[in-house]
Amino acid sequence: MNSIKNLQELAKNKSILYVEDNDALRNNAAKLLKKLFSHVDTAPDGKIALELFKQHHYPIIITDIKMPHMDGITLIQHIKHIYPQTKSIVMSAYDEKEMLLKSIELGVFRFLKKPVNVTELSEVLLQALKEIRYEQNTKLFYTHLKSVFNYQSSMVVMMNDSKIILANELFLEFFQCDSLDECKNSFSSLSEVFLEHDGFLYNHNNQDALETLKLNAEKIHHVKIKNQEGKMQHFLLKYHQIPEKDKHGVLSFDDVTELNLLKLFDTKQSNTDEKLANADAMFNLLEIIQRNNAKIELHNYYKGLSITNNGVVTEVNKGESITLKTTYMQQKAVQIEQKLLLVSNALPYPIECSEIQNISFEKQTITIKALKFVSSSPVTRSTIRVVPSEKQTVSLFLGENKFYGEITIEDISLNAIKLQLNALPPGLEKGVEVRLDIVLELNKKPLIINTLATMYRKSESPHSFSVVFIFKNLKKSELTKYITKRQMELIREIKGMQNG
Repeated sequence: MNSIKNLQELAKNKSILYVEDNDALRNNAAKLLKKLFSHVDTAPDGKIALELFKQHHYPIIITDIKMPHMDGITLIQHIKHIYPQTKSIVMSAYDEKEMLLKSIELGVFRFLKKPVNVTELSEVLLQALKEIRYEQNTKLFYTHLKSVFNYQSSMVVMMNDSKIILANELFLEFFQCDSLDECKNSFSSLSEVFLEHDGFLYNHNNQDALETLKLNAEKIHHVKIKNQEGKMQHFLLKYHQIPEKDKHGVLSFDDVTELNLLKLFDTKQSNTDEKLANADAMFNLLEIIQRNNAKIELHNYYKGLSITNNGVVTEVNKGESITLKTTYMQQKAVQIEQKLLLVSNALPYPIECSEIQNISFEKQTITIKALKFVSSSPVTRSTIRVVPSEKQTVSLFLGENKFYGEITIEDISLNAIKLQLNALPPGLEKGVEVRLDIVLELNKKPLIINTLATMYRKSESPHSFSVVFIFKNLKKSELTKYITKRQMELIREIKGMQNG
């Protein structure tokens, strides 16, 4: 029982591919695996399995050997070239020495003889997942050591909970400590030296900044520290959790004072227009994010549905473009919307990317141009907006007069609606009250919404106008059901694109 619990815990957020040409065996295995893994895909032959693998890079695959179109051994050969870390589990109803030797040569994780019972398969999956976790932790540890200690310009300290247990020479020099012991005795808590600044990390609201760091490991934070001469220094701070070492972590400080970025976060030093136009600072920060291999959030919309995934910056062409690696779903969302928004703790504002230069599904990368800081972000939206289905009608009344032009709903939320009009009714200005009769479809029945609304803002394109209306005293229960159902429809649509 404990082994099953361990298996379920290790299989969280993991995907697996099961390849079997026998329909009954494949379906039964899928039912079992879905009780353990977050994402399970199946394939009836090696050729289809390979196409799925190119998209998802599964950490574990289970495959039969003899299958039509492409056998299991050939499939594993391709997989080893694409993603060598994958644990391959091979099944066969025959004791085929040649196949067994080939499996060993390819580094197959386990060879199971059919019929495979649940206990045997569970034990093998548990072993595979434990090995994956060990390899990931080992890689993470050595990656951190290399990235932290190889940067000679960085101050580095190792912490046990809130206590300093090791510090490099640059850190000791900055605080003018002659020895590590003196450094340890200099701070009751290291976070006490972080000074208050807009958008920076410091102790406030009874919350210790170090605790915030630990809860957001691998994210970049800005801190301001006064050196021993009284000069303010600006650092980018990152906390690295040491694998298998509870409460142990490494703090690295990148000194970015010379980049003059403080004013981007300080409303008292520069106005918003100046900050949003600071392209040099933006690319400097992106280079730092790339150097630290820090995650950055990518945001898109698909018919109003927010598509958000993490990514990493793989290349910065300063002043021109950047390349990111992200998920297939995010790539599809970018392909559809043809723009992208980037959000990170290291950035004072979100970055809007309005020109997509290249999308490589094979490399899982996106190259984007026309970058600029923007003042708004999808993560600050207070309500969910969706594009309704095509089954919709709207009537607009201004006073006693009905508007007889063409009207289409661009999107709708619990608080507002955006309409596209082919012309503007006379007298329609900001703050003017109108009556809207909206008909949508909910569970194959008409959903009728009659409400007063006020005009909030408008924008003009060559052939139409977009007008936002804020609802007044709207009963939201039925609209809530509609938006929830529409969200689920859109999620199925975008997942369908991912799978097909």
